[in-house]
Amino acid sequence: MIKKIFARSEKVSEMDDDNKRIIDMLYDVKKELDYVHQEFDNITDAILIDSFIYEIQALNMKYQYYIKLCKERGLIANGFESI
Repeated sequence: MIKKIFARSEKVSEMDDDNKRIIDMLYDVKKELDYVHQEFDNITDAILIDSFIYEIQALNMKYQYYIKLCKERGLIANGFESI
């Protein structure tokens, strides 16, 4: 997977490990959030619906946290948006 997040003055391959970890976490949360949204569209049980709603809310908060870290560090997140 080609990562489309980079610092203003450096390539992904030249970033420090902490920035790479943040980028990896952002991608992981985004992938998990996409999966949970997809599964949510296919469930019908009321208990599972509630469970997925809470999971989506928690993942949204994580996603926003990593987006915020990217902005604070001057990383540019192409293809990512606020939820």
